[in-house]
Amino acid sequence: MPILLLNLLLTYCALQHIYIALINKEIILINTNYNPFEMFDFEKILTAAKLPNVDVNSDAVISSQKKTMEAVAAASQAVFVGINAFAKKQVEILNDAVNNTKVATSEIAKGNTQQSAAKSIELVKEAIESAQSNVAELSKINEKTAKEAFEIMNARFLDSLTELKNVIAEQTEKKAQAKN
Repeated sequence: MPILLLNLLLTYCALQHIYIALINKEIILINTNYNPFEMFDFEKILTAAKLPNVDVNSDAVISSQKKTMEAVAAASQAVFVGINAFAKKQVEILNDAVNNTKVATSEIAKGNTQQSAAKSIELVKEAIESAQSNVAELSKINEKTAKEAFEIMNARFLDSLTELKNVIAEQTEKKAQAKN
């Protein structure tokens, strides 16, 4: 039983860490110097919960763990797809910026000083509008990625609570039958 609860807590903490990182646009791939679970003393939490013992080798617990791992894999896949979409958009933005810079420099070089100044102002305005549009698109990609990963893990977390409740009820029923 403590393993199930510990797994639920770890899953929930990891989910919150991923969601916050994506929302803050700080996609954390690997950081071995930070442990998001350091703030929790799981032994105290589990001791205070005073939950009944559950057979961790039961089919229900094993099935629950398998579903949790599948949910983590699905959330990881969603994050991977989101990171790839984000990177592709960044490459597209960079290529567009290089092409626009080439065109702009050639256009400015062609005209006289007044025309060049007017054209420069127009190009700066276009560049700012383009940057705002690009940032909005990148934000949408991040938001979509975070939402997908959160929904996958949150659904699994809620299902795990139901499964935990069912396992405890089943174990309690077995003990009651054993006493009779």
